[in-house]
Amino acid sequence: MLINRKLWSPNWSNRPNGVRDVRGVILHHTATSGKSAVSVANYFANPSAGVSAHFVIGEDGYTIQCVALGRAAWHAGTARYDFNRDGKIGADERAVNTHTIGIELCNKGDGKDDFPDAQVKACAEVIRYCDRKCPNLQLRNVTDHEAVNLRGKIDLRPNFPAAKLFWWIIHPPKPPSRIYAALPKWAQRQVDEIKR
Repeated sequence: MLINRKLWSPNWSNRPNGVRDVRGVILHHTATSGKSAVSVANYFANPSAGVSAHFVIGEDGYTIQCVALGRAAWHAGTARYDFNRDGKIGADERAVNTHTIGIELCNKGDGKDDFPDAQVKACAEVIRYCDRKCPNLQLRNVTDHEAVNLRGKIDLRPNFPAAKLFWWIIHPPKPPSRIYAALPKWAQRQVDEIKR
């Protein structure tokens, strides 16, 4: 099942054009030792937390939606991203929350805690779902928090299996042994950005 549960967070803002504003996806790790999505979603449900994400995915692939796609979750903080790849950052490219879907992956973020296949496959399924629902989302704008964050936060760690993620986004079956080489150039670029 794509979304196992919905546990709504009050920590969101309106997107001026709803799902049409979505241009990309930002991946995060929770930086907590808990493997369960429920504890993170419960935290996002607290108004005083002041943060949220659209989805939280546990290590077992259990997926909770916390914010509707037509709303901006508070996940990116002070950020910017060159969505149109023109080498310039326009005003709308500083409104990262407005233009992205936030996905939290339950993981310590210490570089030692692996991301199980069930979790990565669930993340790929969520991204495919968002791609169907958000007409201006471009898969070439799937990246991690580190790529957009202006405060030097390391999020995701380089041990995240980004090549597997992009393979499962594009081709849901089992990946080949040389996944990276089998990906299209745009996906290789995003893998490089995430793994830097």
